[in-house]
Amino acid sequence: MRPGPGSRREFLLAATAGAALAAWPLRAQERPRFADMHSHMNFPRGAASFREFMARGNMLIVAEKAVPDGPFLRLIGDRLRPAREAKPGELRRSFDVQFGRIRERMRAEGLGEVSSVASLERAVAQGTPSLVLASEGADFLEGDAGYLEKVRGEGLAMLQLLHYRVSDVGDISTESAQHGGLTPFGKEVVRACNKLGILVDVAHGTSAGIEQALETSSKPIVYSHGHVTQNAPSYLQSGLMARAIHAPLARRLAEKGGVIGLWPLWSQFANVEVYSSELARMADAFGAAHVGVGSDMFGLVPRSAMPSYAEYAELPGYLGKRGMKPEEIDAVLGGNFLRVLRATLT
Repeated sequence: MRPGPGSRREFLLAATAGAALAAWPLRAQERPRFADMHSHMNFPRGAASFREFMARGNMLIVAEKAVPDGPFLRLIGDRLRPAREAKPGELRRSFDVQFGRIRERMRAEGLGEVSSVASLERAVAQGTPSLVLASEGADFLEGDAGYLEKVRGEGLAMLQLLHYRVSDVGDISTESAQHGGLTPFGKEVVRACNKLGILVDVAHGTSAGIEQALETSSKPIVYSHGHVTQNAPSYLQSGLMARAIHAPLARRLAEKGGVIGLWPLWSQFANVEVYSSELARMADAFGAAHVGVGSDMFGLVPRSAMPSYAEYAELPGYLGKRGMKPEEIDAVLGGNFLRVLRATLT
């Protein structure tokens, strides 16, 4: 696979990060090596522990997301929408409860927490299964960017700006635009994330909002989960198709050092082998240094081509059959995510 639009230096950085993940003994199953940019392991009740679930696929680092607007969402028509508007303070309480629950499980299971460069490098060096604490939506800020400093101190290291509410942060891809992209507050949140060392995630944003985030951010950003389309997505499409990122924007995100995460939505990818073909195509189109996996574990409705992390562990074999080099595979399956984390947490 060719490096694509990113510079050779960017590709080598990603390859180096991938090599760090891959530098385990040959019996790779004994040591975690993969990374996921978007997961909801906390969704199922009474399920296996995070650690056990991650071990099924040799997962080293998983971005586990709280969903502040989650309790308010219902399937209305062909898309998720708030069944009612949240009252003042409800979104913040929702985030605080979910975030606290994830932190408690993480600590109870002895998982590492990636919230600094030192902790990231320690997780890689020691092979310690670890979480990146994240939020799917910045709604919980409720207009106060200063609250970011508090939750950063509690471990938040990744922030998806938007989810399924048109909010004071900006427009979402599945509803008609009201703000023309990000609001002034949304841009303030991006700048605050850069300052505090929080990775910005533009999934669920409109094309205008993604473009504005790219213009505002001084650091690489990610589109953690979704798919790429050649035609500009529109909220008039089905909810799943509207969630896409337009190829020219994906290319620009890559050129600025970011990572495009592909989700394993079953209606698009019947199984993990078909999913791997799209990963390889994206690596060819945008550069192997700028593609990653956003499994949306337990978040894809109704089905996923990757229902557990056991399927994740099959990806290296399939990608190798598609002509990808070992260093490219390692970059796509975790090294690229680690690179942008390192750049952000610095």
